Amino acid sequence: MTDLVRAHSQTPRLADYLRTMAFFGLSCALALPFLLLFPFIFLPESIVRRVCMAYLKLQGGLLSIFCGIRYRVTGLENLPDGAALIASQHESTWETLYFQMLLDRPVMYAKEDIFSYPVFGPLTRKFGHIPVSRSGGGDAMREGFRKGAEVVSSGRKLLIFPTGTRRLAEAQKLQSGVGVVYQLANAPLVPVLVNSGQCWPHGTWIKFSGTIDVEILPPIPAGLPRPELMERLRADLARAPTKAQKDG
Repeated sequence: MTDLVRAHSQTPRLADYLRTMAFFGLSCALALPFLLLFPFIFLPESIVRRVCMAYLKLQGGLLSIFCGIRYRVTGLENLPDGAALIASQHESTWETLYFQMLLDRPVMYAKEDIFSYPVFGPLTRKFGHIPVSRSGGGDAMREGFRKGAEVVSSGRKLLIFPTGTRRLAEAQKLQSGVGVVYQLANAPLVPVLVNSGQCWPHGTWIKFSGTIDVEILPPIPAGLPRPELMERLRADLARAPTKAQKDG
């Protein structure tokens, strides 16, 4: 599949550096009022989430104004109401942030050490995200799968990145854990395509102007044998959404 394996070929210009620095500078400045209101973390989850989503919307506005990055979403009608697994391509930090707004506040897996970070740790716990220990062995993995299935059983959505974070030039390989959680949860699985790496590349702080496309595909029904699920998901995630449009 040519679109996903094509590396980002654009060379950063001076304007890209200046735009990105302006974006980060103002994002940090906007974060200060939220940090001063840090005790809000002890309020109900719904209030904390509204505050965080307000910040993300402001940051998204800055991203559009200074970096020329916008997004568009197609296929929202394919996102079920209530419980579901969401399996998305993963090209950058963008989707870990903005999918919280776009995909009905999904729970995600997060590295265990993030839970110890100031501000981010309490927020991660407040939103019910699931810690993942890379050194915990098989027992820790099985516990993570079980917790993920419990999230879906409670009626919420669980967002999984079965390819991990990767650069555009890297080949796609699905992690088998998505099949385990799918079977435990017994819920439909919704594939999601995203080309954020063309504007917000993984592994660099420079941002490039363009449009990030998010395409929500029709759900894969619950109850399929794991090999069939993995084959269908691999075929879906090998596609690319509409190409990001470079704005110059």
